[in-house]
Amino acid sequence: MKKKIVFGAMAAAGAALMAAGAYADDGKGRGGHWDKMDANGDGEITADEMSGRFSEHLDEMDTDGSGGVSKEEMKAFHQARREARKEARNPDKNDDGVVDRTEFINAAQERFDKMDKDGDGVLSEDERKRRGRRGHHRRGDKE
Repeated sequence: MKKKIVFGAMAAAGAALMAAGAYADDGKGRGGHWDKMDANGDGEITADEMSGRFSEHLDEMDTDGSGGVSKEEMKAFHQARREARKEARNPDKNDDGVVDRTEFINAAQERFDKMDKDGDGVLSEDERKRRGRRGHHRRGDKE
């Protein structure tokens, strides 16, 4: 059951990344969905032009503080997120090509500590449902 959940989450994350990449560039040097999102054609997408899903990350994506997000900023944002997810999935901290017991246990402890929001050393039902991720809930969770 856990393998199915993990695989499903990975598949969903991969699909979201591919969709996000399509917004930034269609791979042929054209804007793809970018041109549709950039309603006024100024080369940046502002909060008014963004969908709710992307607008919550506007401040993080807008690295030059212009109030909008360029193609380059969006590409860099998605690349950084891919790198962070890859790093989070790989507990081989010393890059020796293997995960030893200490690296595995430390990674598990970091995940547990992130989920244990109140720091009491126990994961409550709410903390388990939230999975330690801001605003993301598993399908079927009520909130």
